[in-house]
Amino acid sequence: EELQTLLHKTINELPDQCRKVFELSRYENLTNEEISINLNMTINTVKTHIGRALKKLRETLQHYRDFLLL
Repeated sequence: EELQTLLHKTINELPDQCRKVFELSRYENLTNEEISINLNMTINTVKTHIGRALKKLRETLQHYRDFLLL
């Protein structure tokens, strides 16, 4: 439950556009093309936002994992 809370907090702290793209991708299961049409951005921009969100989540999980190992 603590991990779930941390993930939601991390997602909510993403910049607005990045968070919207990530949520549409992961929670709404839209394709990159569908997201690009819905948000009026290029597919490459969608991919960049998803990559940034995943990087931030990996960093957060790494810190959490390191903390648990202590």
